[in-house]
Formats: sequence, C-alpha cells, structure tokens
Amino acid sequence: MKLRTTSEKLRALLAISAVLCLPIIVAAAQVAPPPPAKVEANRQDSATWLLAGREGECTPLSLLAKRGPAYADVKSPADLAEELRANGHTADVKELKAGIRPAVEVRAPSAGIHVMFVKSELCGKAASPPEKK
Repeated sequence: MKLRTTSEKLRALLAISAVLCLPIIVAAAQVAPPPPAKVEANRQDSATWLLAGREGECTPLSLLAKRGPAYADVKSPADLAEELRANGHTADVKELKAGIRPAVEVRAPSAGIHVMFVKSELCGKAASPPEKK
C-alpha cells in the first residue's frame, strides 16, 4: 500500500503510535491495591503478643533479643517480619487459626528463627488436645 499524501502518512503514523502506546498508558493509569499482608499487619499490631512456649506456656518477646540487638524492640509478628526483611532475610508469616489458641508463625530459616506468636489474652488457655481418628 502506497501512501500518497502527507495527511495519509500522518494518519497512519498516528494510528500506529496509538496502538503501540496504548498498553503503556493503560498500565500507568492503574492503581495497585494495598498488599493484604500490610492490612493484616496493621490489625495485628494493636494486640499484645507473647511467644508460645513448648508446654503451652508463654514467653516474653524479650527472648528474641538473644538473636541480636535488632530484635530487642519487636512487639508483634509484623515487627519481627519487617526487621528480618530489613536485615536481608526472607520472612514467612502464617496465621494459624486452628484450636482455641490461634497463633501467628514467623519463619526465617536464613536467620535461624522459627517462632509462634500468641496474643497475651490467650496465654492462660491450654492448647486443644489432638483429635483421635
């Protein structure tokens, strides 16, 4: 197809540039929703947290200071995950809702940390016995 006039060339150039630039314009106009982890972390920060012990007892968060001074100010699972990520570790946060004692697990194998956070009001309750099959 041979274009004869300048206006035909201009229209063809505009059509091609519109097709090529449309995905860029659409992507720039979209607003990303806030990540769900941040929304959940904000909800969790209002509670008082303790670490779950082995026999159902609870341990103060000050125990984390043994892993390093950076973890001395941790007040919640979100704080610990944020501090681990700031120190270059991959932190996995998992909310566990089974039984009468829900907990939040924070795992960072590269830092040697695998702890369970329990809300302080649930520390007096014993863990539920395992179900028999």
